[in-house]
Amino acid sequence: MDYKYIIWDWNGTLLNDVSASLASVNDMLLKRSMPVLDIDAYRDCIGVPIEKFYRRVFDLDKENYSDILAEYNEGYLAHLKDCSLTSGSEELLMRFKESGCRQVIVSSSNNDQLVSNVKKYGVYSYFDKILGSADYYAQSKIERAVSYLENSEPGKALVIGDLEHDGEMASKLGADCFLITSGHEKRERLLNSGAKIFDTMSEIEAYLFGQ
Repeated sequence: MDYKYIIWDWNGTLLNDVSASLASVNDMLLKRSMPVLDIDAYRDCIGVPIEKFYRRVFDLDKENYSDILAEYNEGYLAHLKDCSLTSGSEELLMRFKESGCRQVIVSSSNNDQLVSNVKKYGVYSYFDKILGSADYYAQSKIERAVSYLENSEPGKALVIGDLEHDGEMASKLGADCFLITSGHEKRERLLNSGAKIFDTMSEIEAYLFGQ
């Protein structure tokens, strides 16, 4: 296992928060007397930048996008109390730490909220850097990952995420990429990325470290 850098996504990867996101979106739809989404419809629509998702689901010609984001985030945080780390995440974080890897979170989430949640779930100490966004607009995170590696010692990198966008980021970095199917995008979309696809963190651990 010759990776020096493990570049993690947070939402839907280390944190199993799909239910909180879907619940918040459906609260907003119900408030507007609009049909709610099931998990398959949600996973079909989600992506980066997140504005594309909201344009598919809401009428942004009639609503203020910033207000939509604020409403979503309020609901997301309320539902987040029912969420936990993805099964096997902490075990895999520990295996990478024991192997001497430098672990980084690169996320589209607001950085202050991201750091708070990483601490809340008890895994903050595993990471050398947490690189979230300066705002709540969930734009591309590729530039932050590129900057991090450009300012680090040379070494092989692995991206672990749950979105096609994580595969795009890995390509830009010249990194390997593993995508997990339990997150925000469904398997059929992830297969388009060319990344290795796994259903669980335990499968990744077994693939890299053996049983």
